[in-house]
Amino acid sequence: MRRGDQGSNPVHQSQDVPTKSKAIALAGGITGLAGGIMLIFGPMLLVGGAVANVGTRSLSGTTGVSAFLTLIKIAVLALGIFGLLYYRGTGLVKTAGHILLIVGGAVAIIPLLGWVGGIVAIVGGALYLSSLKNFKTV
Repeated sequence: MRRGDQGSNPVHQSQDVPTKSKAIALAGGITGLAGGIMLIFGPMLLVGGAVANVGTRSLSGTTGVSAFLTLIKIAVLALGIFGLLYYRGTGLVKTAGHILLIVGGAVAIIPLLGWVGGIVAIVGGALYLSSLKNFKTV
């Protein structure tokens, strides 16, 4: 066999798809779904915190809910970016799931659009969870 023909022999071609953990995909899917649901109901949670503030004459209710929702927004955005970098070039998780989590987190950060970001994050999380079948079961 000539030197240039080594790549054409199917025996010598290795299908080295890196073995990636499905834990990141599972975490992205759960965070996308649960976080998206929390972001959709976020305005109602803020109203509940405001009502609690009126009763107690403090700002702890609204501040706590606002901080919790901000952490969810950052988590959705960060898991979308991390998943995009982690699964790049493997084909295990389609790019749409990453992009939708990133867009959902970014849109949710914009004031008064958290619920829109929540809807986008739910779709991205569902795509992450649907890609779990692409992983090898050992």
